[in-house]
Amino acid sequence: MVQAALTDNMYPTGNYFHTCVDGEMGDGFCQTDNKTLTIYREGSLSSAEKNTISRAARDYFGPTDLVVKIQSSGVYRGSAETDVVYKAKTLSRGKIGITWCDDASSTKKCDQHYIVFNKDHTGIGSVNKSDACHETGHAVGLTHGPEASPRLGLYDDRLGCMSYNDVYKLGANNKENINATY
Repeated sequence: MVQAALTDNMYPTGNYFHTCVDGEMGDGFCQTDNKTLTIYREGSLSSAEKNTISRAARDYFGPTDLVVKIQSSGVYRGSAETDVVYKAKTLSRGKIGITWCDDASSTKKCDQHYIVFNKDHTGIGSVNKSDACHETGHAVGLTHGPEASPRLGLYDDRLGCMSYNDVYKLGANNKENINATY
């Protein structure tokens, strides 16, 4: 017997439903536009960060209906853009990472998301698999607990790596929402 998802935290939800647009850093995320999740890690990331991102993508998203493909170069134009481009730059102190849609393909789908991890690790430590899972979760449409329907807390570990705690798994609820979408 298949158990129903604990909550709907797949964009759009009853509590997070903006129109997907071509955005700038911080403008929000949407669903990715297909089930093949292509990933590129730019040179601004350290080799350790690149490895962490690859391991998180394969270990956590590989067992879903998504097909994870790590690319050796990024595609930034056209209809077959790399789905998720990761990079590092200095963000405000204490901010681990941020995800946004750079190229909307419809009102709820995005052809290319950017994920930026903070180069300043002061007080937050280096990027770990939970951080990579969390930001990648946004790039496929997963929200935080307060944007889910029904709402959950930011630190609710039933949302796996979408919790604000470091949870080192995708979690059953997120997997179920991904598989129902893709």
